[in-house]
Amino acid sequence: MKKTNKLLALLLAVLMVMSIFVGCTSKEATTDTPSNTTDTPDTTNETAPEASEDREFVELDFYIMNSPVTDQERVMEKANAIIEDAINAHLNIICIDPGTYAEKINLMINSGEEFDLCFMANWGDINFFENAAKGAFVSMNDLLPTYAPETYSRIPEGLWQGVTVNGNIYASVNYQQWGVAARKGYAVRMDMAEEVGFDWTQLKDMAPLDVLRTLEPFFEAAIAAHPEMIGWETSATYSFFLNDPLYWDMEPVGDTTQPGWIRYDDPTTVVNQFETDEFAEYCDIMREYYLNGYVRTDGATLQDTSPDRTAGRILAQWNYSWPDYIDYPPTGVEELTVQGFADANYIPDGMSMTTGDTCPAGIVTSTRTVIPAAAGPTACVAISATSKHPERAMELIELLNTNDELFNLIQFGEEGTDWYIDENDGTFQMVEGMYNFNYSEWEIGQSYDPDFARSSFGLATDQNPIDTQAKQRIIFDADLNADASPVSGFEFDPSPVKTELANCGAIISEMVPVLSNGAADPATMLPQFLQRLKDAGVDTIIAEKQAQLDAWRAANGN
Repeated sequence: MKKTNKLLALLLAVLMVMSIFVGCTSKEATTDTPSNTTDTPDTTNETAPEASEDREFVELDFYIMNSPVTDQERVMEKANAIIEDAINAHLNIICIDPGTYAEKINLMINSGEEFDLCFMANWGDINFFENAAKGAFVSMNDLLPTYAPETYSRIPEGLWQGVTVNGNIYASVNYQQWGVAARKGYAVRMDMAEEVGFDWTQLKDMAPLDVLRTLEPFFEAAIAAHPEMIGWETSATYSFFLNDPLYWDMEPVGDTTQPGWIRYDDPTTVVNQFETDEFAEYCDIMREYYLNGYVRTDGATLQDTSPDRTAGRILAQWNYSWPDYIDYPPTGVEELTVQGFADANYIPDGMSMTTGDTCPAGIVTSTRTVIPAAAGPTACVAISATSKHPERAMELIELLNTNDELFNLIQFGEEGTDWYIDENDGTFQMVEGMYNFNYSEWEIGQSYDPDFARSSFGLATDQNPIDTQAKQRIIFDADLNADASPVSGFEFDPSPVKTELANCGAIISEMVPVLSNGAADPATMLPQFLQRLKDAGVDTIIAEKQAQLDAWRAANGN
């Protein structure tokens, strides 16, 4: 049986559970390669790196967030043998508990503490943009093409734009094996769709309002046959409109749930997304869902939807997995039906928190393919302005990104000791109780490799990875051709309107869950909602975002 790896889902799960502080070291606390088209900085006066043996030996301190790493010193001894031979440097990976990493790294930056490299991001208060803007990091404009040319050339242009502040690249993007281009869609309970004669493949490339309308007869028939089922998931913590602007062909300017989005078709104008025709019709449809029994009656206050998911009660839901079954039918599957998957001995994806053998999901995508503004700084490595060896630090970044033996050693440990390929079925297996980097390799560099040499499914010899690799190639191609967010590199400063944002945020938290669940008549509640936002200063927020966006565009020649 075959089953596609859920790499991104695993990453998110690990981030949610890591919570223990530790220092990771004994040191105290090609043709298939994506390339960018960014203009290469002038390197006429740059000198190439000297031979390793001709240079002073240096130590490089690299701070990341991670949990305890078993046998880390043993593995790093092997890793440093490679590093010392290549660039005459010794790497100290220093880990900080994920729960305190942001506080610790920001304190180090603000106090001017000397270190060389650190993991950076635009989430969890790690504050890449804020730190870059105040000079915390070394500009990589000249360093990248000189000391890390392959790192520089393989990353799509849109990602470099995402880590550029005032014309300077301040971080190396950790381009990952699952790619960055986003394309979203839907998962539909395949067996129940077949039971009532609903063709889930028709949702392919359909606009979200049309999808919600098209699903209604499916919900009606399936719930009539199975009254315990829920058509569409709603909750107090997620709104299909507010929390997922890509479905609506829009992107936020600032935080997603704040007022103020742009349309991809008109990226120069900031709009109040709650005043759009799309939001009004969405509220009307959700009201119909509520009255017809397609959503939970307590959805507006429901905090935890996992019991419904694990019980397999959801008929249709949003889904972020792509390529879908239409873009790439699994090997051997001739018909996209439950029987078609069974005939191919292939287990399809399951609905969220279920497995495909009990709750098979038909997967289709519908949005445009885009590299989001946040993709570049989601995971990146910066060189500290206090580093005494920025060139050598840049060489280390290149080595981590291009030397597969080194990267795999740090992420998996030693073959035969920490991991092995099962001789019976060819699967990749980690040895329990031995070295484990806690799935944090995405913090130190690029897990991307055109031949998948840096992935467990690439190292495995069974047939299971074939479809995964094929899908990854589709994603890599999309990374080269996807629309880059028109606001990549823009960082909204909320301080001029922090009072208005707080007041509007409270109103949004109160009223959007009700409207998104259909628990109130939008003919009455939507005008009240919009007026309360105006009274709280929403127009001031929109004007401030527009002014900052205009200034940023003018400064960057957009």
